[in-house]
Amino acid sequence: MINSNIKNIFPFILANLEAEDIPDINEFISNYQQIKPIEDPIFWLSCGAFICLMSGLIFADIMKSKLNNWSSKKISPNPLENPRTISSWFSFFTGLTIIFVSALSIINFSIIKSVIFSSIISILFGISMWKAIKDLLIQVEEGTVKEIDEFF
Repeated sequence: MINSNIKNIFPFILANLEAEDIPDINEFISNYQQIKPIEDPIFWLSCGAFICLMSGLIFADIMKSKLNNWSSKKISPNPLENPRTISSWFSFFTGLTIIFVSALSIINFSIIKSVIFSSIISILFGISMWKAIKDLLIQVEEGTVKEIDEFF
């Protein structure tokens, strides 16, 4: 019974493969737009996410070591402005800009407008978050850490 069903299926498949539309299928497949990897927004989105992830982990490790040094050795977590923290912070927001640009280009925004908008957003977020972290480290050093509700 199974063999007879299989034998009935194979002639159906062979009959469909011998149809006249096969040359049209080859022409249709070759008409798809080929995107170079360097121009692919998904590639840039993943690159930006990787940069953000790695830079964020590096910055978090730097902050962890600063807080550990403060709690164990009483070494001040300030100044925050050293080359490692600034470069990891800048790299994080550069990756965030790449993510924004590629996400906007996926939904057909122009590249120039995407870069301008993404740069402005990343700069605003970066500066405001830098000030918040700097204020938090000052409060940690002084021993007067406020609750989150007092910031707003």
